[in-house]
Amino acid sequence: MSIAADPPITLLKLLVQTTRTFEDELNSRLHADLHGDLRPAHYAVFRYLDPAGSRISALAEAAGMTQQSMGELITHLERCGYVERRVDPADRRGRLVVLTESGETALRVAAGHIRSIEKQLTRTLGADGLATLRDLLARTGESLSGTADPANSAVPS
Repeated sequence: MSIAADPPITLLKLLVQTTRTFEDELNSRLHADLHGDLRPAHYAVFRYLDPAGSRISALAEAAGMTQQSMGELITHLERCGYVERRVDPADRRGRLVVLTESGETALRVAAGHIRSIEKQLTRTLGADGLATLRDLLARTGESLSGTADPANSAVPS
């Protein structure tokens, strides 16, 4: 009787695990600076929020979640002072979610921590390794979305 080798971990699982680990590291660093107000679930708001403001429905669709769930995240961030809802000047019946000054500060703090985490990855992977990882991830996304340039399909050496 032959025992089959364990199948390799899927790319999807590796991407999800890596994203979660990266976000957990970012969250632990932000926790110290922002008094624990933010959780990884809130990153969906910041990730998709247009600088001019976004409707909750657009944020929810971009994040792949319900409007109700996105609304709860927005309400929490509003209570913490990171975002506010304003009347949409293009349609006065609608509301836009926009960053407050505290929200902009939080994004700058997060950007600094992201750069620090990337420096840590550079020490582990090397500058060329991190550049290759970025390139491969970007090309993977392009390939899956159908926007890949076939002329640029060679794997870097």
